[in-house]
Amino acid sequence: MSAIRSRLMMSALLAGGIALIPATACDRLPGRPKAAQSAQEGSPEWTVEVFNTSCRGCHAQGAVGAAVPLMDSAYWRAASDEQVTRGVLEGQGMLMPAFGLSGGGPFTPAQASALTRGMRALWGGGAQKSPEISGTLVAGNASNGKSVFDVACAGCHGVGGSAGSVTDPMYLRLISDQGLWTAVVAGRKALGSPAWNEPMPGRPNGLTTVEVADVVAYLSSQRPRSMSELKP
Repeated sequence: MSAIRSRLMMSALLAGGIALIPATACDRLPGRPKAAQSAQEGSPEWTVEVFNTSCRGCHAQGAVGAAVPLMDSAYWRAASDEQVTRGVLEGQGMLMPAFGLSGGGPFTPAQASALTRGMRALWGGGAQKSPEISGTLVAGNASNGKSVFDVACAGCHGVGGSAGSVTDPMYLRLISDQGLWTAVVAGRKALGSPAWNEPMPGRPNGLTTVEVADVVAYLSSQRPRSMSELKP
């Protein structure tokens, strides 16, 4: 009986062991793919991965995104690395949230800086920040800006304009002054909006740096200061 009992116990142990193999070794089964490995921080692969995850929804190339495309060398000629990094960390008005840790986002200052350098290397076309115009907001004269806007911008960007109104109160409530500055300076080629120094109605050589500041000041002056001002 003892020999029979021993054989039965051995059979039970073997059966239990075999049953446990799939549970304990399933991650090592032949042909099972390994978990995706993150690219090295700061590498081109990492830059593209982060851009696709966090930026592409708004900053895609062409007319798809809601904001200025970052795969455009014209943007990188207008923007400084410091400006872009600060925008990533602190956000831009209500249109772009802060991606820095202090604002509840996922990026450290070093990561935001690495992302900026990576994007410039990939899409800047070798261009460095142009000394012609500031990448950050400069104060202007709103009254003069209205005159410039009426001549050079209103046909496309005024009420009923072919490219959509940038004086729309809801739009102005969402975008920051820095965002307006960037949009005027960099333009949106895919939407037919020229950069600041490209030909436009009444301005064959584009705008001067002073006129850019004045136009932005005018647009800023049209922003409703409270939601109550939006009521019909």
